[in-house]
Amino acid sequence: MLILNFEKFPVLETERLTLRPISIDDVDEMFQQRSNPDVMKYIVRPLLQSRREAEELVRNYEFLFEQGISITWAISLKGESKMLGTVGFPRINKENYRGEIGYSLDPVNWNKGYMSEALKEIIQFGFKQLRMNTIEAVIHPENRASSSLMLKHGFVREAYFREHTFFDGRFQDVEIYSLLSPR
Repeated sequence: MLILNFEKFPVLETERLTLRPISIDDVDEMFQQRSNPDVMKYIVRPLLQSRREAEELVRNYEFLFEQGISITWAISLKGESKMLGTVGFPRINKENYRGEIGYSLDPVNWNKGYMSEALKEIIQFGFKQLRMNTIEAVIHPENRASSSLMLKHGFVREAYFREHTFFDGRFQDVEIYSLLSPR
């Protein structure tokens, strides 16, 4: 069984990015992103309505990590503190060595390769440090940017579930992409 038990939050670095813990200092960026309909268009979560809700979300990320339930990083440019987005494993099935990848990015940072760079690093982390066997992505079928990103990183579209999720008063379809550990 997978165990998420770290003495401290694992900070990761890529060529341009630092992947670090989400903190209370990120509340303004979290609110800006999670209240933006463009960012949340394909994320099955309600838009944040207040800065207080953003604070609660940040505290929840911290709690889930501390409890060994999940791990999500803030994405920042190296040498800067501003959060550009988030990336991580919001759902981990420890018994089956499986994690679901999740991510979001402020629209001013779209199409700059940041998410691809961050994903490469956390996919490697998921397989090597967390010892996952499978990483999954649950994607809205109309989110072509996300499905293209998954395919670019070697994921395979494994399933299409009709009316899989009930959100915002209607049922929504999802596509499931997965990547197996290279061992």
